[in-house]
Amino acid sequence: MAELRIWTVISRNYRVFDKSGKLAFSIIFGLCRRDDTDPRPLRIETKGTILDVPYALSNDLLQLRKYNPRTRQYVQFEVGKLNNTNPPHAHVTLPSPIGRAANWRSCITEYHYHVELKSELASLFEQGERYAVQNVSGWQLGPGAFSFIDDKEPSQIDRCQAVSGRVNGRAIFEVVESLPWPPELQTKMQLKISDYTTWLTISVTNMESESITIQTRGRQHFLVPHSAFDVTPDYNHPRILDEERPAPEATIKILDLATNDIVRRPRSPGPCGGAQRQHDPRPKLDVLTTLRPGVSLVRDVDISSLLAELPDGRYGLKMEPRGMWWCFGDCEEFKRICEDGRVPQDVFQTMIPPLMLECDDVVEVRVENGASMMQSAG
Repeated sequence: MAELRIWTVISRNYRVFDKSGKLAFSIIFGLCRRDDTDPRPLRIETKGTILDVPYALSNDLLQLRKYNPRTRQYVQFEVGKLNNTNPPHAHVTLPSPIGRAANWRSCITEYHYHVELKSELASLFEQGERYAVQNVSGWQLGPGAFSFIDDKEPSQIDRCQAVSGRVNGRAIFEVVESLPWPPELQTKMQLKISDYTTWLTISVTNMESESITIQTRGRQHFLVPHSAFDVTPDYNHPRILDEERPAPEATIKILDLATNDIVRRPRSPGPCGGAQRQHDPRPKLDVLTTLRPGVSLVRDVDISSLLAELPDGRYGLKMEPRGMWWCFGDCEEFKRICEDGRVPQDVFQTMIPPLMLECDDVVEVRVENGASMMQSAG
């Protein structure tokens, strides 16, 4: 049987496994054919392969390692025989590398193995411990089905043996009993037009029973989902609620309502958290805003520049979701007890899901002869 080398990347969607189950956790596999010359797609059955994580751990295709704080190393952890929870007929398809012009990293096919909360695998993860799931270069990807598929002759299937030609990364994560969960916000948008300016009025209401403090500007620290290679980019621009620099171009998407085409996208993201390192990651108090229970925070944001160069027509303004660091408590109280101008140490956490600033409203505006006209909110 022919041997086919598959480049493999292993990661995880979050750096934490939440034993309460609120934050879903997956082991991510990035797979890519790099140097074979077969033009046909390759189908990989997940059952009985490295992608079937309980099977792979039980049959030495993957290793589970536990962090030893004394030696500062990850030591192999024996898992025994685990029950398989993988769907029996799931598969992924890898395209041929022939004719590929892009870098191979941008051509990776991802497969996410979701770790079920009540599975045997999840029961191995102990609160407060750190683990790593990893593979070794040259190891087989398993005895499951690896088949070349001929589109012209679907009935003709050629089997092959797949091995890891190269392995990048490992899935490192920490186990926690539960996570602080973001509170509920109610967000609304509407248009307001004066003689020379078009405003987007944004109203945010805290639906919880206690005050919430949010960060609207500066480097944000919260749990961010990962892909096989990289962290999902986060927008380091000010959030649109920021009083000094709301930066609507980083949040507002504009649709042509006649065609439903996007005519302007929000500004492209940068690396999560920004490129500069900070000695003290706690946000300064002057970039925080407190949302008190049942009290709406209202911001009027000038969007005239976003609409200035649009041709005549009907447009819809839509808010793209943006995450924010958050905590319970009132910023005014923080100012009374903190002398260094930052969030108190006992309040600051980074292992938290972000509080999402999002809104379902589509605000309609009509442009005639370069001027904005009021429409309705849908």
